[in-house]
Amino acid sequence: MKTTLTKRALLGVATIAAAGALSASAMGMGGMMGNLSADELASRHTQMFQEQATLIGATVDEVKAAWADGKSISSLAKEKGITEEQLQVKLKAEREAKMKTQLQNLVAKGVITQAQADKRLATMKTKASSVKEGKRGGHGMKGGFGI
Repeated sequence: MKTTLTKRALLGVATIAAAGALSASAMGMGGMMGNLSADELASRHTQMFQEQATLIGATVDEVKAAWADGKSISSLAKEKGITEEQLQVKLKAEREAKMKTQLQNLVAKGVITQAQADKRLATMKTKASSVKEGKRGGHGMKGGFGI
């Protein structure tokens, strides 16, 4: 009797976990993205599709179609004649530009000083090159440009 109840309880927990994973997978996200409102989610995806399209010279519809098919930005860029190396250079430049903008916003709001912003940018560049060289230090976002 105890064994049957335990099996049923475990099956119930596994079913709930699987349903949650399928739901997140169907939406194409995980982690903190699950806490976004529908409007925030739509806004982030719209921005992501536009940024990727601009980055590789594609249309937003092409990016959306590739995303729906499960293609990576790398594979779509390759279809557009952009090498992996060229894409990495473009992505690095984009991440650095975003980081500079975010840091300037923090300076403008008085959250950090310009000296702190400059030091943070230098630190993130160092982390990014360490990751590229295969040295994984600390935690942070891929590419090392998380604030």
